[in-house]
Amino acid sequence: MKYSRFELLAMVVGVCAVAGTIAATVSSTNRVSDIFGQAMILLVLFGGLHYGRKGALASFVAATAIYAVVALVFSTDIDRSTALQIFLLRTAVFAIVAFVAGELNVRLKYLFIKLEHHDYVDDITSLYNSKYLAKLIEKYISEFDRYGTKFSLMNITINDEMLHPLKKKTRNKVIRDIGNSVIRGSIRGADEAARIEGTMFAVLFPNTNFDGATCATLRMKSKVAGYLDRHGLDARREDCIRTVILEYPKDKDTVEVLGVNLRESRHKDTVA
Repeated sequence: MKYSRFELLAMVVGVCAVAGTIAATVSSTNRVSDIFGQAMILLVLFGGLHYGRKGALASFVAATAIYAVVALVFSTDIDRSTALQIFLLRTAVFAIVAFVAGELNVRLKYLFIKLEHHDYVDDITSLYNSKYLAKLIEKYISEFDRYGTKFSLMNITINDEMLHPLKKKTRNKVIRDIGNSVIRGSIRGADEAARIEGTMFAVLFPNTNFDGATCATLRMKSKVAGYLDRHGLDARREDCIRTVILEYPKDKDTVEVLGVNLRESRHKDTVA
């Protein structure tokens, strides 16, 4: 099953559950507020499932704000204390649903790819590998040709010499943490992260220009440096972390050549 199908299935289940509870509250004296409160659950569910943790946070804030306005306007027939309790309870429900949906996106999106196409996922970090990154580049180039939507590609490389003194198990843990926690935790749900090889990672930013990708890269680089510092590695070295940012179509030739090289390198590895 593809993650998009799981997302649709989860949304259908959510719609059925919310529709049932809305039907049960039709006779309530606080009907409009209750219906909006239930409907907002779908908003936070979709935000988390489709856009990940950041989408979950944004949809939680939006749902809480919308419900607060509705509750203020339509809850005049109940006392203030009861209205406040109901509002706090709804907010807690929004927070729980948003958190769970966001975590499902982060943890299951790559897992579904791994189950469906095991050779598309990196074994250490569970991010996409270079083979799948090549397919993604091809996909977004095709979307640009059809719709004119530009995208950016960022490469971030940690100096491998810093990790050489570490034991293999510890080295793999550092690579896994940087990829699975730091990098994945720093991007939007729509962004695509991959480990190319060794300590080299890449992130594809859809619908993002060079400036937007630069801002995201600086935040990510800072978090990677913070992780290295906390684990006793000298992140202050000038050659510690290197980044390269490309924008399509401005760097059209470079991006297209990179896609071809990634695809061919994986093919050579498979043949070897």
